[in-house]
Amino acid sequence: MQQKSIFIIESYEQLKVISDPLRTKMLIFLVEQPHTGQMLAQELNLSRAKILYHLRELEKHKIIQLVRKEERGGNILKFYQAVARGFIPADHLLNYVESKDATRQSYLEVIDRAKTRVLTAPDNSFELNSSNVEEWPKLSIQKEFKVSKEKFLEFTRKYRELLEKLEEKDTDIEKQNYYLMTTAFQIEEPLFKNK
Repeated sequence: MQQKSIFIIESYEQLKVISDPLRTKMLIFLVEQPHTGQMLAQELNLSRAKILYHLRELEKHKIIQLVRKEERGGNILKFYQAVARGFIPADHLLNYVESKDATRQSYLEVIDRAKTRVLTAPDNSFELNSSNVEEWPKLSIQKEFKVSKEKFLEFTRKYRELLEKLEEKDTDIEKQNYYLMTTAFQIEEPLFKNK
């Protein structure tokens, strides 16, 4: 199955389905790769019956789909995957509280998943070979800005373009896998005070 990059949620029922915190957590795994109900139950430390109920709801509303079946030991294993890597409510759904709840929950799950990726990364990912940060093959930055909305939107557009360039075909033979997670949103008060 070829995942879409973005799936536009068109119905209120779909919006309700993905605004559930457990389903959002399940979707994080199903965006990454196919899982069975049993695999998700183990990952989330929940009963298989509970997971299967939520899988059926996600499938019924076309948020996930069955991508393959395997027979093991007389059992048929069903592997599901999210139909897209990201889910965005259509414009006519943006004023529903579920839109805000689903978006906030999605941010929290992405951040939680990033924490897991840090904890399971190899030790050499965090070795320091130089005091010059420009030479580090790693990045961890927190910044707060006070800028106009237009300037911030221009930055996000350029950032997305930069990410697309990074994904372009690379002819270098020695490639390594990297994980990149970014969140950005408006805040009320800065935590970092200027001195």
